[in-house]
Amino acid sequence: MEKITLKELDMHSRSEVLAFLKKLWDNKGAPCPICGNALELLHKKAKKSDCDWKCTNCDKVFRTLDLLDELNEKMP
Repeated sequence: MEKITLKELDMHSRSEVLAFLKKLWDNKGAPCPICGNALELLHKKAKKSDCDWKCTNCDKVFRTLDLLDELNEKMP
C-alpha cells in the first residue's frame, strides 16, 4: 500500500480538499479521487481511528491527518 500525497489528489483548492477530508472524518465515505472506487477504513477491525482510509482498487492509503498537515503547509 502506498501513502498518497496532496499532489496526487489532483484537487485545486483548499476547500475542495477540506470537503473530501470532512466526508471521511464524518464516516460518510467518499470515492477514491484517483480511480473512483469506494474508500474503506484502513483499521476496520480495531475501530480505533477513522483517520486512515484505503482504496482496495488502486492500493493507495489516505492518511487524513498527514494530508491536513500538508495542506496547511502548502495552502495556508
